[in-house]
Amino acid sequence: MVCLKAVLAAALLATAMPAAASQVFASLDRHGKLQVSDAPLAGATAFDPHRPFVPAGPKPAARVATVKTVAPSAMPKAASRWSPMIEQVAAEHGVDARLLHAIVRVESAYNHQARSHAGALGLMQVIPATGKRFGANDLFDPLQNLRAGTAYLVWLHRRFNGDLTLMLAAYNAGEGAVQRHGNRVPPFSETRRYVEKVTGLYRGVH
Repeated sequence: MVCLKAVLAAALLATAMPAAASQVFASLDRHGKLQVSDAPLAGATAFDPHRPFVPAGPKPAARVATVKTVAPSAMPKAASRWSPMIEQVAAEHGVDARLLHAIVRVESAYNHQARSHAGALGLMQVIPATGKRFGANDLFDPLQNLRAGTAYLVWLHRRFNGDLTLMLAAYNAGEGAVQRHGNRVPPFSETRRYVEKVTGLYRGVH
């Protein structure tokens, strides 16, 4: 699933920067609050939220080992178009690529131009406010969409202590809805079906 290092990476991505910006420096303090500066901070990591997509090439063995690949035969044909990008974003965040595929498949059926009645956009059906929160300014850009959606997923992993069911419920209904219902899956039929379907795809049930 998601490693601690990925949680920091997601927190870093939560600061939206102008497209013209270069590097900024960020770290989490002992209370888990994000500290950002244009000058190096003690223990901070430099990052560029607008780094471009680099087609996947040979990866270090240790890095590859943290990300499980998706067998082409287990995916719809449309998935092959976005699989390299999904694999890269999964590797960047330390997330299992199979989980991202399951979410993308349920959310948009791999349609990068999908738009929901609620205004969610792109491959991972990210709400514009959430996209902005995690550094995306064009959610129809597949790479920005995947990075923002995955960064949000990593944030949810931390918020709900790695509970996959609550993470998915919050991804669908919002973390506020989960919190208002006592950190349980909200009693919404759509959300419950969503959690069941994504979980089933991820675990190979469907």
